[in-house]
Amino acid sequence: MISDRVKRIKRYNEIVSLLVKNGYGYLVQEVGLSHFLSFKERITADFKHGDAKEAGSRLRTLLEDLGPTFIKIGQMLSIRSDFLPPEVILELEKLQDDVPAVPIQEIKEKLELELGVPPEELFYSFNEDYVAAASIGQVHEAVLRSGEQVMVKIQRPGIRSQIYTDLDILEELSSLIENHYDWAKYNHLTEIMEELSFSIKKELDYIQEGRNTETVKLQFEEHELIKVPVIHWDYSTSQILTMECINGIKLTQLDDGGISENNKRQLADTLVEAFVTQILREGFFHGDPHPGNFLYIKETAQLALIDFGQIGQLSPSKRYHVTTLMIGLMKEDTDAVVKAMYELTEVPSSIDHGQFYGDIDRIRKRFSHVPLGELNFGVTLNELFSTAQNHHIFIPKDFTMLGKTLMTIEGIVSDIDPSISMIEMARPHAEKLLLERYDPFKLGKRWLNKTEEVSGTIFSLPGQMKDVLKQASEGELRFQIGLADIKNILHKLDRISNQVSFSLTLLAFSIVVLGLIIGSTFGNETILASFPAIEIGFIIAFLMFLWIIYSILKTGRF
Repeated sequence: MISDRVKRIKRYNEIVSLLVKNGYGYLVQEVGLSHFLSFKERITADFKHGDAKEAGSRLRTLLEDLGPTFIKIGQMLSIRSDFLPPEVILELEKLQDDVPAVPIQEIKEKLELELGVPPEELFYSFNEDYVAAASIGQVHEAVLRSGEQVMVKIQRPGIRSQIYTDLDILEELSSLIENHYDWAKYNHLTEIMEELSFSIKKELDYIQEGRNTETVKLQFEEHELIKVPVIHWDYSTSQILTMECINGIKLTQLDDGGISENNKRQLADTLVEAFVTQILREGFFHGDPHPGNFLYIKETAQLALIDFGQIGQLSPSKRYHVTTLMIGLMKEDTDAVVKAMYELTEVPSSIDHGQFYGDIDRIRKRFSHVPLGELNFGVTLNELFSTAQNHHIFIPKDFTMLGKTLMTIEGIVSDIDPSISMIEMARPHAEKLLLERYDPFKLGKRWLNKTEEVSGTIFSLPGQMKDVLKQASEGELRFQIGLADIKNILHKLDRISNQVSFSLTLLAFSIVVLGLIIGSTFGNETILASFPAIEIGFIIAFLMFLWIIYSILKTGRF
């Protein structure tokens, strides 16, 4: 327990020192972490904001210095175009898992620890030269005793402990920042950090990655032009993943491979079909589709998909609304686009529906003048999400990942053949899905599901009403009031207080008038009576009465 605390404090010192080194000293000071700095670092720290033009570059450098956890965080944040400006996104996209290789002896020890047998006994051959060395894992080629060629992905020794420590610290830091900065609270920084933390922890589990691979393989088991590697479970654990070795050409090297233009176009069409199938039909798609995760097998003209550590998921209802959104953009139907946006996001009750509709309509009109062949759906989708975020609409992680995925695929397709438009190629697949949507059997199934939902809601109402009445009777009923509601309540309180003031003033004026009448009735028989106090009081009260009436009417709250 004490060793864990010492480790955390030591790591805190490292993180705070690197924040200062890279120009984020002002953040350290304002959050209240400067006590982690040495005296020298406190003297030399620059607590001023850096040049905005260099913000993205400095952030990338900082994340690379901080190590694997922060590199992963940066890579995942690069999909948050709704949260970060384009300049920062571009820098985060440059983050590389370019790290020194783990010594081969440590790799062999890790294999024996996880699989229970030394690699020399487990494999027919094991190549000690690594194929790839990333921040979390290192990949080596091997041959099984059965003669099959495989790729073995070994998690770096000690990386899981380091990442978990870093994630704990990041969650604490995000909470501190949210308490100090309105922009952090406004953008749900803590929630974003929790999502990123959850995603990274899932990526550390190679069993989950293996299951993701098999799920995608099932999606395309009938497709002859798409290949997904086989997972060898007898040689896999949560920290070791052994899969079929696929020898192919990287999509960035197609020109060097002597691929014909017809084959390139077929490859691009296969890539588009793969992602339309994954996103709109299956709702389970590759979350990190950079060119290195695709291979072209020249001999069979197949597209190979690899590395499923990051996965995006869409429920059937979400897939339905994504299709509606895509078709709404194609048909220039703002109503359909807005309706789909409402269904895909979490909309606050305080939203100005008219303003939001107007903003979406302006985006739709601007892109309606772009020829369909030149329309970039990924960019359009990200702009829609950015607009929604400006209206305090919360965008779930899977949709920001969807926007990033589409942009990446469009970029890859364009690199394969600049004359190809992804949305043109996707259109027949989307129209096919649209026709399937109105299949009588599927329509009946959807109506049945809706009926079950409504009936479930109706049957749950008595129980919910009982709970509300019970809380009310016990004095435990609570209400949530928004800022707009508070403004209305205060307005009504002003009106009530003004009406009360008017009534009291009118009463006082009436008493003065009554005194005047009584005085004139009984005559002036005393010394005080000879002084015109009643007349003067009447004039003062009357002027005050007029002033109060004017003030109340001026506020318009009567």
